[in-house]
Amino acid sequence: MNENGKKKREWVKTAAIIFLSVMLVLTFFSNTIMNYSLPEVATQYVQSGTITAKIRGSGLVESGDPYNVEVKESRKIASVAVKVGDTVEKDAVLIYLEDEESEELKAAREELEKAQAEFRTTLLSTEITSADIQAADTGISTDSYRQQITAAQNAVTGAENAVTAAKNEVTAAQKNVDELQSQYEAIGNQISLTPENNADVSAETKARDEAKAAWDEAKRVESDAKNDLTAKQNVVSNLQDQIKLLEEQIERLLPQPTTPPTSEKPSGDASGDGDNQASSETPDTSEADNGGDSSAEDMDNRAAASSVSEPDEGTQTPSVPEQNDPTPAPQAEQPGESAPASETEQPEESAGSLNEVSEDIGAAVQAEVDKLEEEKDKLEEQLIAAKEAEINAQAVYNNASLEATRREEVYNRAEQALEDKKNSGTTEGIINNLKNQQNAVNGQLSEARKVLAEKQANLTDKETALADREKDLTELAARIGKVSGLETAQEAVDRAQEKVDELTEKSVNATITAPIAGTITALNATAGKNTDASTPVAVMQPEGKGYNMSFSVTNEQAKRLSVGDVADLVNAWRYDDLTVTLANIKPDPNDPGQKKLLTFDVSGNVTAGQTLNVSVGQKSSNYDYIVPNSAIREDNNGKFILIVESKPGPLSTRYIASRVDVEVLASDDTQSAVSAALYGYEFVITTSTKPVEAGKQVRLSENNG
Repeated sequence: MNENGKKKREWVKTAAIIFLSVMLVLTFFSNTIMNYSLPEVATQYVQSGTITAKIRGSGLVESGDPYNVEVKESRKIASVAVKVGDTVEKDAVLIYLEDEESEELKAAREELEKAQAEFRTTLLSTEITSADIQAADTGISTDSYRQQITAAQNAVTGAENAVTAAKNEVTAAQKNVDELQSQYEAIGNQISLTPENNADVSAETKARDEAKAAWDEAKRVESDAKNDLTAKQNVVSNLQDQIKLLEEQIERLLPQPTTPPTSEKPSGDASGDGDNQASSETPDTSEADNGGDSSAEDMDNRAAASSVSEPDEGTQTPSVPEQNDPTPAPQAEQPGESAPASETEQPEESAGSLNEVSEDIGAAVQAEVDKLEEEKDKLEEQLIAAKEAEINAQAVYNNASLEATRREEVYNRAEQALEDKKNSGTTEGIINNLKNQQNAVNGQLSEARKVLAEKQANLTDKETALADREKDLTELAARIGKVSGLETAQEAVDRAQEKVDELTEKSVNATITAPIAGTITALNATAGKNTDASTPVAVMQPEGKGYNMSFSVTNEQAKRLSVGDVADLVNAWRYDDLTVTLANIKPDPNDPGQKKLLTFDVSGNVTAGQTLNVSVGQKSSNYDYIVPNSAIREDNNGKFILIVESKPGPLSTRYIASRVDVEVLASDDTQSAVSAALYGYEFVITTSTKPVEAGKQVRLSENNG
């Protein structure tokens, strides 16, 4: 029994040992598996110390306002008289050049030869007269060309108006011939239809009444045409009066010759100024074409050629300054007038002042004259249009008058036919009367055909005159083009010659001098080499101007700085009286989205090309709690840090992440000073292999010991 009990206890003991061993192994492996599934974090103690919130960088000192010394031509360098760092005065010699022709001078000579060849080609390629060459040498102004062209265009316009008037006359004469021909044929038909016996007078009465109605309508049309013609003649007269008024004002403004006044005015100038004005503007072609014929028809032609048309209704005639302008026009000093005694005794200084005032008054007078001339040109253009309208109105009135006269004759014949039939009682007298009427119409028809032939001949003459005026205009334009071409070619030769002369003068004893006083900061010139127009031969720092330097920082670093911050020099003991001030913060052109370019003004004992190391920002301060920048986190509730709190377990210590809200007091490139509920010996999580949340278990990195 004892032996069985002993064996039983041994078995219970063995089973307990096995159970405990298994539990221990399971517990160990469960902790190990769980640990490896936790985020691994790196930590660092909260420290106290100093924060220097400064940004460090280095940059190359450059001229703040560099002045490039350039040479516009390619010249060989004989020697260089200065070196980098030299301070020179203005006009000091920097570089000596060889005495030889530059490439630019050779090119200028070639350009001169080319311009001369083109000038000779222009002379030989077209028919150039001595007058054209003289005009090109004199250099006729554009205004003179414009005045000549305008005069030729006005002559063409006048000839066109004369052709239009002649065409209207031909149309009216043709219409008269056609109507007389119709009357002649109608009377012939009436004769053939008239029976040789007694007849009633109803047909004659009806013909008389219809002729009377037609005559009344023709008289009404004639009256309307007469009123329209009178209105357009009034417009022409008004424009002529306005032009005459402007000419009188211009004459008063211009200097007058000192000729003795005459007691009598020629009888030809006593009246008809307005008519003479119109005649001078519109050529009287009818008298020249008809050889001075003084017939009624020729007088009608001259009246139509000198008449003008009325502008459209509602068109306002430009206003003309009143003749009695209260402001007296300045008058030029007349030759021969003796100055008052008091003026002749003034000093020479007063005489000079009076001359200056006289020149100013003359300029003002010329400006007023130009203004009045411009108004006169506009009125003359309106006068041409008004004359054309008057010509058309005159033609309409002439046609209406002829029609009224013809209708009156038709009425008289109808009345006479009625009376004859009433008195004769037979158709023989009516037939004889109709034959007499037909003979009369035939005579009128012959005369009308003669007039038509004359009008057609006159139209041919007017069209020939128009062709001549158009030819004159074309020849004038061609001549002006030739003269202008000569002037252009001559100007090209003159410019090329001036350039050759200028470069030739520089080709001997040539030097490059300092355009300003300052310091040589760079030289791109070597003896024996040629200058390049695209590269400055030297760069100068103007006297009194500062230097600058720049380097790039991150956007976050730039937020800590402001314009005006003074930078500290690294190894400041090496520099004497040197100040570096932040002048500008702008996006870095190389990385505008992520970086800012800091530009500093540098003043003091420094030269271009030096490299300076500086730090800029707030001064150093002591803080109780300093953590790495990587430990600071931020969410919707603000900035915070995660610290590691340890909790003992049955087999090992567990580490829990705990949140602590902080306020950042200062920062530099690597660490920040914070204000928080800390004791100063906490472990702060800086990095982790996985996202870490407050209250969750973490695993310490092996580097944390």
